[in-house]
Amino acid sequence: MLVGILIALLPWEPVFLWLAGRFDLACFRHEERKVCSPQVMLAYRLKLSYEEVAANPHKYAGKPVVWCVDHSGVSYLEGRPSQTLSWSNEQAVPHTSDRHCEKMLAVVEESGSEGVLLRYIGTP
Repeated sequence: MLVGILIALLPWEPVFLWLAGRFDLACFRHEERKVCSPQVMLAYRLKLSYEEVAANPHKYAGKPVVWCVDHSGVSYLEGRPSQTLSWSNEQAVPHTSDRHCEKMLAVVEESGSEGVLLRYIGTP
């Protein structure tokens, strides 16, 4: 009986292989999300503000933040051009529209005359 079912399903092998490939991709994305999850949870628990990080960057270096960022050429914190951000991996940071900010997960690297330096991780 089992052999009969397997033989009947044989023409569907390409479909099953395609589904298996999609499932692996979904699992990878799920695992990627799980890897980011502890950083996101820590960022929300710490609730670091721009002012705290800018005032004491060495204390918060390596700590994750989730901030709403405007990034269209120049980066700054949600509608506040006076709170500038720079990126150690600028090419990875997605551009936002001129009308709204986008939540981004980043890690604090340092602070200086150009604002707070972050390393972009992803979107939470």
